[in-house]
Amino acid sequence: MFGLWSVGRIFEYIAGSKNLIILYFVAGITGNICSFAFIPSTSAGASSSIFGILFCLYVIQKYEEKISAQLKHQRTGMQLGNIILVNIILNIGFGIFSTIFDWAAHLGGSIAGVLFGFALTTKHNWNLKIILSEKSNSLIKKKFIDNYYIYFIAIILVNFLFLLSFFNIKNYQLIYGEALKNTAKNNTNYLKYNDLKQYEFILAIQNKETNPENMLLDAFLLHSNSIFFSAIKIYEVLILMIENNFYSPMFSNADNKKIITNALSLAKEKKPLPKELTDKIRNTSKISTDICAKPAALFMTLGYFDISGSLYECAYGLDFTEDNFAIKSLESFYLASNTKKMNEVLSLIVHLEEKAKQK
Repeated sequence: MFGLWSVGRIFEYIAGSKNLIILYFVAGITGNICSFAFIPSTSAGASSSIFGILFCLYVIQKYEEKISAQLKHQRTGMQLGNIILVNIILNIGFGIFSTIFDWAAHLGGSIAGVLFGFALTTKHNWNLKIILSEKSNSLIKKKFIDNYYIYFIAIILVNFLFLLSFFNIKNYQLIYGEALKNTAKNNTNYLKYNDLKQYEFILAIQNKETNPENMLLDAFLLHSNSIFFSAIKIYEVLILMIENNFYSPMFSNADNKKIITNALSLAKEKKPLPKELTDKIRNTSKISTDICAKPAALFMTLGYFDISGSLYECAYGLDFTEDNFAIKSLESFYLASNTKKMNEVLSLIVHLEEKAKQK
């Protein structure tokens, strides 16, 4: 909001409140449509609008430099080039290494800002020609580029081109849409981890699917069969729950946490488990999506959405054709307000789509 205040008040002083409001919404809409068209992640905020205002101001600054030179008039001294350069570098850097920066939204907002700037400066330049000209207004020949409205048409065309992606909706977009629809119907309250203890009897004793010893053995089973992704998800859930003092002291001890942490490291490196751990795997155990999906359903019913999201992600890792697991995972993380995990699931879906196309 500080960024909006700092550049917004400058723009309002130069172009007026009406143009500020119009540009804010135009750049915001263009940025969001561009984001939808190019990246499989969720984002929120006014950054696309801020970029639109910033780039519009830059166009106005360059126009002012040109007019000031022609009229031999002293400039205002406004310099935005370095600010824009820093923002571009930050976007490139964070866009590569982080999911929190929506480069596509910033790109769309910037394009809208530049075109809006051209519209404002073209209109001003034409009015200036009329004021300074000795000829009658009707005798001044108007060129095509002197029509400021062509830039507003260009903004509409840019949005139309981005909107063409709606006619080529990708699988991750369908899944994400379905997940959002489900969240609107879900009235379960989000519970914090310190409330887990009250459900220990239900989760650790009454239901074998959520019993920690059984979940750990299932993780070992997946790990030993080189299903590393799903094993990682279960290990992460168990560590999270141990750190929040859930389950009995017999399970939630330092030795068990060390075993699970070491197993997690091995899974991430795609290395096999040591023999003493594989010997613990039950001979009757079979690999199926129920290993992750059944405990996920119970945790989701209770309102532990971060846990259910990871376990549904685990189930999706076992059967990538079952979109419902991805939907449930996204729904869970959305209800937990965990944008980072949502983007992780969306990126996984996109990766699988691209992999399927290569076959």
